Amino acid sequence: MKKTALVLSILLISAAVSCESKTVEPLPNHEISTEIQSKNTEIKEKTNISIALVQSVDYHTIWQDVYPKLEKLNKQSNDYHIDVEVYDFDEGDILGDTSVQKLSMEILAGNVPDIISATPFQLDKFRKNGYLADISPIMEKTGNIKRDDFLDNVINSVDENGEIHIIYPAFTIYSAAAKTELVGDNAENWTVQQAIDAYNSFDGDFLAQMYTKYDIRHYFFDGMLMNCVDFDNYTCNFNDGLTTVMEFLTAIPPMEKRFGTVVGSTVDNTALVKQIWIPGINSYYSNETLYNFKDEPISFVGYPTDNGKGTIVKIDTAFGITSTGKHQEEVWDALSQLFFNSEIQKEISDRSHGIPVKKSVINELFDLSENIENSINAPVTLPDGSEMKLSKEQNNQLKNFIENVKIEPFVNTYIEHIIKEESDYVFDGNRSIDECVNILQNRFELYLSEKQ
Repeated sequence: MKKTALVLSILLISAAVSCESKTVEPLPNHEISTEIQSKNTEIKEKTNISIALVQSVDYHTIWQDVYPKLEKLNKQSNDYHIDVEVYDFDEGDILGDTSVQKLSMEILAGNVPDIISATPFQLDKFRKNGYLADISPIMEKTGNIKRDDFLDNVINSVDENGEIHIIYPAFTIYSAAAKTELVGDNAENWTVQQAIDAYNSFDGDFLAQMYTKYDIRHYFFDGMLMNCVDFDNYTCNFNDGLTTVMEFLTAIPPMEKRFGTVVGSTVDNTALVKQIWIPGINSYYSNETLYNFKDEPISFVGYPTDNGKGTIVKIDTAFGITSTGKHQEEVWDALSQLFFNSEIQKEISDRSHGIPVKKSVINELFDLSENIENSINAPVTLPDGSEMKLSKEQNNQLKNFIENVKIEPFVNTYIEHIIKEESDYVFDGNRSIDECVNILQNRFELYLSEKQ
């Protein structure tokens, strides 16, 4: 890979699937040194490790936490020096396909990086083409971090017959919750019909806490993406589930509630569902939960689907080690220090850049003292001036939810915008529901065929 001085500038956008987006300060501009002809003889003796950073709409927020460590590691390590080259995507490319194409051309030309950093969805192309090594034996040989150190659901999400070609340092959960007393004990990951029935029997005014046009569609359409599209087999079926959802959405009266800015409350039961964003194990979750539910039992109902996949897990940064590299052990050691050591894992969580993937860190964060700033166990000041902490039951419920949530890393959730785009014509009165469903079926079939 051509070694040139480059500027790594990571900008952030609001998470498209979340109505609970949190702004994170952009990464300041930094210059990454690529001095091959360094006057420092020590640098010459080091193994040069190259990282290809493949961009997409999911900007790599975790790199904000890691970059200072990379500079420090380059100065202190006697073993290697890390260079980063950024592959940006073209304007208008919401899926990040063009950045993948740029790196693919470099690889075909013989310029193969040691590490590829991208979303799992982007990395999957390189995996299928045989460019990524099995990390499992490398982990076992180095011994600095092993399979058993990761959450079981994280390993299960990337394990292919015992091989691991892709690994990620953190993930973010998007789901929805409701008071258990209102939805019953069997409402975890409820179906589309369960959601509709719950709303129809609900005494309050609003299905979701925020009741704008975007919010109500977002709540159902995120589920539709998981419900109607099989990313493993490259198939889709919008004819049944989406028709039911669209008929429900267009029939909800009155119009100003469905498309207006009226806000309901889960606290006083005027709203049934609160959409949940879990970007780490920190005070953000405790604040949101206690503000909206206080100490009442809740159920993670998720986004309505008929396949039990009502919770969406997003991963904006993952890694693959290329199969032709000569220094794979050094490469894994560098990745371990930069992204998987306990301190950086805790920092990622503290800054709401994701839920850590190491079991030991998860346990430590849940056991943090209430006196530590940003601890999930810290007291929360409610609007009425009173203080409240998460109960032991609430704490354990979240931990169990994180450890058992189904993670599907290779789903590109940004194609949800296609569903929203086509549904606009229905809500504006310019297209029938059947026409909308047929168009979506054709668009997704074309998209999936191109990805095989």
